[in-house]
Amino acid sequence: VTYRSAVACAAYRAGEKMKDDRYEKTHDYTKKHNVLHSEIIAPQGAADWMTDREKLWNGVEAGEKRKDAQLAKEALLILPRNLTVDEQKEVVRGFIQENLTRRGLVTDYAIHAPDAADGEKNPHAHVMFTLRPAEGQGFGKKLTGYKNGGLDGVEFLQELQLSYEKHLNDASEKAESEIRFDLVKHRDLQRRKTLDDRYHQPETNRPTPVWHIEKRGEPSTIGQARRKAEQQNFAASAQSDHKYYSAYNQLTYLAAKGVDHVRDDLAHKYYEVMYGAEHAYGGKDQEQNQSWYDR
Repeated sequence: VTYRSAVACAAYRAGEKMKDDRYEKTHDYTKKHNVLHSEIIAPQGAADWMTDREKLWNGVEAGEKRKDAQLAKEALLILPRNLTVDEQKEVVRGFIQENLTRRGLVTDYAIHAPDAADGEKNPHAHVMFTLRPAEGQGFGKKLTGYKNGGLDGVEFLQELQLSYEKHLNDASEKAESEIRFDLVKHRDLQRRKTLDDRYHQPETNRPTPVWHIEKRGEPSTIGQARRKAEQQNFAASAQSDHKYYSAYNQLTYLAAKGVDHVRDDLAHKYYEVMYGAEHAYGGKDQEQNQSWYDR
């Protein structure tokens, strides 16, 4: 998430009043009533000032030179109603320590519980975390990127999902509840296919990376398989539709002809009413060209 002001977002999440040094503005969200808890969790060895919310996010903003720099990321965690607030805190803390602070990232989280549509509460946690690990009295190099476990990669997202699923189920079991959570398995099994599946059962559309590979003149096994599947699908469709082709064309022709007749009748009726029958039908005898109502 690219925040224009990390200070403003942190103040809103925590329901606090904070001064933004970069924009010389004070953000006051102390009237926000659905904040149950807010807390900063810093990794071991981080500077003491990083546990102060205002100093933390002003420091994050001061460390970035570009105006459009990405300042932080946020994970939205839906919390189950069968857990108490203290149990929800433990779930979020365990998730943060396992996935974020072990990477050296400073994390600021807040638990909200607004009213839901069914009249109950909708507890959830906003987890903001820095992109740079804490090093000495400041921050180190950004851990963003799509490869090698970077914070923008699919591997990192899957790791967060699996970790949170485990923490939720452990907490539910500890609370002696029969509710269990499955956040990843079914959805990902249907949505994500392996490379081998794509080769043997290719889709007809080519993804952008394949298109770029073939544009450079390099061979693409997936692209060839997809084109072959497209030709096979087209041939099968043409063969199955052959016996219906003539009837379909005839129906289409008749439908179009009927629409044209209706349009002509409406146009003639309009001119008959506005200018008289002799103008509507080209001056011919009215008995030979009956009106729209007679026909």
